[in-house]
Parts: sequence; C-alpha cells; structure tokens
Amino acid sequence: MSVSLYLAYGTLLVTASSVVYLGSLASLHTPEATKALRKKHGQSELDEDEEYTEGMSSDHAWLFPVFGSAVLLSLYLAFKYLEKDMILMVINAYFALAGCLAIPNVLVHLCRIMMGPHVFGSWQKKGIVFCTQPCLLKSYSPATPAPKPTSHKKGMLYFYEKVSVPTLVFFGLVCGIIAIYLMTKNWILANVIAICLAIQGIMLITLDSFATGFILLGGLFLYDIFWVFGSSKFAGQSVMVSVATNFDGPIKIVVPRNVLEVLETIQTLGWKFRPALQFSLLGLGDIVVPGVFVALALSFDQKLASEKRPSLTFTRFFYDFPKPYFTACMSGYVLGLAMTMGVMHVFKAGQPALLYLSPACSFAALLTAYARNEIKDMWSWVNPASQEPKSYDTQASSDKTE
Repeated sequence: MSVSLYLAYGTLLVTASSVVYLGSLASLHTPEATKALRKKHGQSELDEDEEYTEGMSSDHAWLFPVFGSAVLLSLYLAFKYLEKDMILMVINAYFALAGCLAIPNVLVHLCRIMMGPHVFGSWQKKGIVFCTQPCLLKSYSPATPAPKPTSHKKGMLYFYEKVSVPTLVFFGLVCGIIAIYLMTKNWILANVIAICLAIQGIMLITLDSFATGFILLGGLFLYDIFWVFGSSKFAGQSVMVSVATNFDGPIKIVVPRNVLEVLETIQTLGWKFRPALQFSLLGLGDIVVPGVFVALALSFDQKLASEKRPSLTFTRFFYDFPKPYFTACMSGYVLGLAMTMGVMHVFKAGQPALLYLSPACSFAALLTAYARNEIKDMWSWVNPASQEPKSYDTQASSDKTE
C-alpha cells in the first residue's frame, strides 16, 4: 500500500472522528440538575441563547431507513435518466442555501467551545434584535438587553430574535466560501462545507433514548448492506456507490489517495503533465448517524455526572466530567471506521461503513453499561433535550404590553 493511500485513510479517519467529537460536544444542553438548582435560586432555567433541537423517537427511527431508501433510489434514477448537470445544479443550489443559513451558527458554537463561553460570549453582546412586531431594527448593546417574548393585548405571542455580530461576520464569510465553491467546485471547500453540515446534523438531531439509537443503527445497518451489496442484483451495480460517485456536492468527505504521486510528477515533468487526483470518500451519513448516537452517550454521561455533582457552573459548556459511555462509543466509532477501511482495501471494493460502525457503537454502549451495572438506568433514561421546549406562557404573561 502506497504512502499516499495511508495518508488518505488516516486523513479520513481523523477528520470523521474529529467531526463526531466536536458535534457531540456542540450537541450538549444544560443538564436538568443544573436547571433545578437555577430554579431553586430564583434564576431562569433556560439558557438565553440555547437552541432547540429536533427530537427523534423510536417511531421516527423505524421509518428512517424507509425514507432514506426512497431518497437514495430517487437520486439513482434521476442520475440515470435525467441530465446530470441539471440535477447537480438544483442540489448544489439547495446545499448552498442550507449552508449559508446553518454553517454560521456551527462556527459560532465551535468558537465558544474552543475559546470558552466567557471569552467568546463577550463578542456576542452586540448584534441586531429582530422583532416579529412591526418595528425598526434596534442596535443591541449590554445596556439594552434583548427583550423577552411579549404577548399582544389580543393574546397573540410575539418573539424577538437577536443576531450577534460574530454570526453576521461568519454569515458573510460562509457566503463567500460557498460562492467560490460553486464557481470552482474545489474539493477542499466542498470538504469544509460538508464538515460543517455534518456537525450541524449531529447538533440538531437528538435521540430520545438508547432504545431509539439501537433501532436507528440497526435499521441503517440493514439499509447500508442492501443498497451497497444487494442493490446490484436488480440494478446491475451498487446503487449507493453509484450515487456517491455521481454526486458532486458537499455530502461526502473526499481525500486524494495519490497526492504524493501527483506532486512527484509535477516536480519531474511540470504542472502541464500532472495526473488527475484520485479520491477516497466517506459519506456524511457514515458520520452523522453514528455521531448522534455518540452524542447521546455523551448526554448520558453528562446526566450521571451532573446528578452526582450538581452545580450552577455545570452548564452545556462544562466538559470536565467523567465520560465512560462517550469514550467507549467514540473508541467504537474509530475502530469500526478503521475496520471499514481495512476491508475496503483488502477487497478493493466500496464497503457499507455502517456494517461495521453500527455494531461497534452499539456494543460499546452496552458493554459499558454492563460493566458499570447500569443497563436498567441506560435503558430507562429519556433524553430531556429531545422533548418539546417549555412554554413561554408564564413568562409572557408578566411581560404583556397594552
């Protein structure tokens, strides 16, 4: 195996693992034990800038492989019978819009993780407040805090939204990056966009329980096997591999596997005679799906630690607590992905990554619970972050405007 191929596999492994790690940290919410302490001390239970996520129940998990199959088959048929350039233009337009709206928030959150909420939070104290009522844009400063949700005298509820300066700066930066990508189709920019979208996916999709996580991983385990191997029986080729290779967009992470050979040729013969880059790839589904399960394990660790050591400082940005489930699932993900690459290299064929990732993550969580004698606790736990957000009615009633 060439050094370039080692580098490609290593880069994919490190990149995917880093995305799962950062996405899991970004998915955390302030634990219920801390919210109870806040209430006891007369403080608001809710974080000012906390975002609500999309909870996934077991009903959704059962249907996920069905909807995924429908989308995958539709894309396969579209690429086969319609003009490829037209399809890619529509899909890239969609991802460009989604990226412009979603990625700035991801970058803001990552900055808060890396720099700390207190350091970066001071940069967020200025921005623009948008109101759903007819009003002018107001400059936001520490002297004029963002208004609370306010009810109209007719009983209608209005909400205010603040867009911070870092979000606006990142929005402009992201729009520029996406515009350059659409013009150049540069693979590095595509990777940057794909990584941010993967982190956003892990942040936004919240499993309600480990049972739902096992159902999701099990269903997509079968989904991956069928569409990589079984689909060739009726389609004449692997539907999954066909869509992944035809889809020129930020839905996968790609790394050149002959980069050293290309550089050597350029050095010897010149830029004009350089060979084309050949890429190894990993789909975002193989990052996001196991990623939401790993994030669930981290949330369970947070719950256990916050109940043993309740504190007002134990917020969603507090990470100094024992993480046995997260460590086990993260290790399972790395080992599963490494096994995928090893089998793919030996058999010289694309592999369904979830064939290895789903069992690795599932057994990692189960074995950890068994070793800690917490099977019952793990199985009965319901993730509060997946539940509907609390009503603002009580708060709004004290802020009515006539």
